[in-house]
Amino acid sequence: SWFQTDLERAVEYLSHPDESYQQCGATSIQHTAFNEEQAKQEVLKLGGIPGLVSLLRSPNPNVSLAAAGALRNLVFKHQYNKLEVQHCGGIAKALQLLKETNSTETQKQITGLLWNMSSSDDLKAELIATALPALTENVMVPFTCWSDDTNNNNIHPDVFHNATGCLRNLSCGKQKARQAMRDCCGLIDSLMSYIQSCIAEENPDDKSVENCVCILHNLTYQLEAERPQCFGKYQPKTDSEFDRQKSPIGCFSPKSTKAQKEVLSQFSFDVTKMPEETTSSGVNWLCHPTAMHSYLSLLGSSQKDATLAASCGVLQNLTASKQPVSRNEITEILVRKLGALAHISSLLKSPNLSLQKKALSLLANMSRTSCLQTSMAKQILPDLISRLSNPGAVTDDVIAPACNTAGTLMLADTEFSKKMVTKELVSGLADLSEDDSFPKGSRAASLLLYSMWNDKNLQAAVKK
Repeated sequence: SWFQTDLERAVEYLSHPDESYQQCGATSIQHTAFNEEQAKQEVLKLGGIPGLVSLLRSPNPNVSLAAAGALRNLVFKHQYNKLEVQHCGGIAKALQLLKETNSTETQKQITGLLWNMSSSDDLKAELIATALPALTENVMVPFTCWSDDTNNNNIHPDVFHNATGCLRNLSCGKQKARQAMRDCCGLIDSLMSYIQSCIAEENPDDKSVENCVCILHNLTYQLEAERPQCFGKYQPKTDSEFDRQKSPIGCFSPKSTKAQKEVLSQFSFDVTKMPEETTSSGVNWLCHPTAMHSYLSLLGSSQKDATLAASCGVLQNLTASKQPVSRNEITEILVRKLGALAHISSLLKSPNLSLQKKALSLLANMSRTSCLQTSMAKQILPDLISRLSNPGAVTDDVIAPACNTAGTLMLADTEFSKKMVTKELVSGLADLSEDDSFPKGSRAASLLLYSMWNDKNLQAAVKK
């Protein structure tokens, strides 16, 4: 091809003793790889990657910048080039350059290279061990936490964005990766600080907010099972603590000491007394009420579906526990103190079915808290009933949780629910129950109809 000769010459220049030739060769590869997809394979075949990796340690900053840019383009969506860069020690050399350079352009190219590399599962273990602490120390903390003690506070927003993109990919790994990221000093604080600052500046759709929330979404996955100590403030009180507090707790009003102890064994958090501290640190941020408030703020202000989905996903993770204690207490904070239902309700009207599914999964988790079902019914049932009365474009994963949650809430307050029973609802559910294209949804619709018919209060409304 026309560029083959140019690439051969460019690769030869990489090992030329004159630094101007080295820069010319690296720059030529950078531009050709950006414009011509087949150039990536050609450079690999010509053995150009080891030379570029070596030039990352060039004493000439223009040469190392060009080499970083070339490698960034070569590894983009090219697995073999990523593996070759790793084989040549490219990750370590790139991180060393990141630590040493004060050049914004070089920082952009190195963090962009790491972002592209991080999409490969084969490289995530090394990147977690080396790039995670380096990016946190040299990009995340300096960008979000201004300090006289920080060596370089002048991090460009694009460098931060690239770093969060890399960390977002790494957070999608297995439990070991999540644990390492939770333990990384300064990482979670930086993520929360940035999200909160963007909310305060009414800039929820900043391009890095999405990455930050997605990282936190992944880090809250299986959080209670993997880090139960994070939920310590939501755990049952001991007998001695119980003796000091015999007043009604949360949404319960026990009439006797015995009944009170039974309640406390299931639900001990006093929602009328939110944690006094409005800030937290490290892994404890992940289930802190102030963080939950931030996610709800994003649900109410962001226009980006990915940010909305991740914010909803964090809350879904926090309310997914099979242990009723923490789940109930977190749900009560969300409903009673933070007004979560209004924000979740708006997602049910989204044209994005994936967002609807996220919102319905969160509502399904929250509806398991029995003391809140009546309150939830009054706020959420009208939207659920409207969705089921006029299904329109739906998926099985939307219909099934909508029917299941509607059934739970309708039976929790049948006096209110019977006002919601309309001809459109009954006929809509009947049609769905016979629709074989929704295997889970049709069964859920049938069960909802059966439950309504079986309840004395609702049966009359269904007949009518």
